[in-house]
Amino acid sequence: MKKILVLSDSHGHFDKVLKIYEIEDPDIVIYTGDGLRDIEELSYIYNSEFYIVNGNCDFFEKNYGLTKILNIENIKIFMTHGHLYGVKKDLNNLKNMVQEVDAKIGIFGHTHKEVLENFDDFYLFNPGAAENGKYGIIYIKDEEIQFFHKRI
Repeated sequence: MKKILVLSDSHGHFDKVLKIYEIEDPDIVIYTGDGLRDIEELSYIYNSEFYIVNGNCDFFEKNYGLTKILNIENIKIFMTHGHLYGVKKDLNNLKNMVQEVDAKIGIFGHTHKEVLENFDDFYLFNPGAAENGKYGIIYIKDEEIQFFHKRI
């Protein structure tokens, strides 16, 4: 089983990111942008696998790219911050992209609001804003997926 910590939008609140990590002790961290320095500092301290994309507020930071496609335990995951897909307006563009790349999970941030939507053949998941103590956990075991929204 893989335990995945999903974080987004920490906006300089490293103390919260660190506390969340220490509570959860994940195998993998997925960070969807807006506060790259926070997640980079965390990656210097801990040896989990880190997958990172830039957000709209990360334009002067290191370039991790705006999207990534991961394969974790045979589950294809599309990750992005969400601003390129207009997620504050609706999720249609993001849904189309997740379907286009044939991913099982689309992970995003940007809205600072928790989202878990289950469609016929995929999920959309937003952990909420880490700056508000919000985060997500995904467990993947034998292609079974469980999602949780949490808050410190």
